[in-house]
Amino acid sequence: MNDDLLRDSLTRISERVMPVDLLDRSLARSRRIGRNRALVAATATVATIALAVGAVWQLGVPSHGTVPPAQSASPSTSAPASPSPSGSVSVSPSVVPTPSGGSVVGLSGWLYYYSFPDLYRLTPAGLEFVVRAPHAAVSPDGLQIAYVDDAGELIVTDRDGGQPRSVLSGVVGLGHEPAWSPDSRRLLVARPPAGGDGSVTYGVVDVASGEFTPLAEQIQGIHPLWSADGQHLGYTTGTCQLMVADADGRNARMVPVIGDPDPAVNPQQRFGCGVYSVSPDGSLMAVNQAVGDEPWGDIGRSLAADVVIDTRTGDEVPLPVSGQVWAALFLPNGEVLVRSTDGDTFTLTLLNPDLSIKTQVSEPPAASANPCGQSSYGCALLAYTPN
Repeated sequence: MNDDLLRDSLTRISERVMPVDLLDRSLARSRRIGRNRALVAATATVATIALAVGAVWQLGVPSHGTVPPAQSASPSTSAPASPSPSGSVSVSPSVVPTPSGGSVVGLSGWLYYYSFPDLYRLTPAGLEFVVRAPHAAVSPDGLQIAYVDDAGELIVTDRDGGQPRSVLSGVVGLGHEPAWSPDSRRLLVARPPAGGDGSVTYGVVDVASGEFTPLAEQIQGIHPLWSADGQHLGYTTGTCQLMVADADGRNARMVPVIGDPDPAVNPQQRFGCGVYSVSPDGSLMAVNQAVGDEPWGDIGRSLAADVVIDTRTGDEVPLPVSGQVWAALFLPNGEVLVRSTDGDTFTLTLLNPDLSIKTQVSEPPAASANPCGQSSYGCALLAYTPN
């Protein structure tokens, strides 16, 4: 697959927006959420339907995830109706037994794929629907799933989408998707501004207790992710600059070059509009990079990464794979799982912390099937977990 095909694929599912539009759209949506919280609480059923229809009308289905062109294979299962959260809130998740083995021979863990708003898990038998989960995030230990429903409730389920419970109300999903802490006990989330005006408030919620603690210093950006050591946050601004901060929001700094409007500093006009994953120490970041006139997309997250960036220099870090890179997932132990294509073949390559190849396997065709369940868009790789 060449760069022209990649560019054409990205263009079909996103449109170029003017600078600051990405963050402005997010803030505008946050204000709407803030103004309507009382109405949502009073008329949950009507509000849920209205918000869902409104989101589709305003934003369209993509780009909740930029995904590679899909193959013709069909997934092995269809999507059943997703469960609804119960009225009562459990303070601790139930222990759910996990099957032994993994998604594919050669990799010990489980692969999760996403096609908004549906989450899938790859099994030896094929692609398995897990749960309808807008703005989904799978915990690093693979035992829990978090998402923000249409009413702004932060929902946490077990690994199979069961036992849903509301952990926190009044949460923003679009542009500020929940991000798990490395210990799988906390979530970084955003809440709408009080009174409906101003910026969102980022903070950490304890999954067991539901207690929300705002960051010591608020970050000004979208799509934040934790580094695997829990010491750093990586995120992007509304003008597609890459940022790194301490876990509490302090000491924010811009990654050199990327998103810099000065052509003398950024002659290639490289922009980082979506952070896909962050290395354990925060020194590397996998991003979906736009160059020159390539489209930025909109406020929806881009579940793709075609380059790895050194956050200290802004330089691209070469990866030992051929063809087009679609994803690079940094794992807690320092390893990196790379999804790539060479022609029509999808390959999963597990790299050692020094970026040398540890193992390489062919991705089953079902993982890149189109449609993915009933969606008209292919599946993007969301997570790789031990359970």
